[in-house]
Amino acid sequence: MSAPASPSPNAHKLRMALVFRADLPEMHFAKSEIQAAHAACDLAYRLCKADMALMDRYMAENQMKLNYEVDSLDELLAIEAKAKQRGVPQSLIQDAAHTVFKEPTTTCLILGPMTKTDGNALLRNARRRGPPEPADDAATKPAPGC
Repeated sequence: MSAPASPSPNAHKLRMALVFRADLPEMHFAKSEIQAAHAACDLAYRLCKADMALMDRYMAENQMKLNYEVDSLDELLAIEAKAKQRGVPQSLIQDAAHTVFKEPTTTCLILGPMTKTDGNALLRNARRRGPPEPADDAATKPAPGC
């Protein structure tokens, strides 16, 4: 009989997860980066005001961040609702429609800091987000002013 697998060295560490909507083709990679910055700033600002001890713990650890995507707004909102039920800090980001989108659009959700257990429970229906596909032509390149 083999020995049980040892737990990951990061299993106990807090993590944050950013969840993007994959159903927004106009949200190119550069726009995603901007939305990620909005999410991180918003959540960090609120955590520094509401739970500085949690933020301090996260910052003292390895500051793990994970990247996911879902196929619809409904899936994103379902994760947000579960996070609220579990008491996991979250921030849902709505783009103001100044550059890429024609109307205000919910683009992503950031969760955490949270435990691996919370992350697994909240993100079981999301998939890890990979690197962007290389652009083939000018039509897929970011618009100025993202």
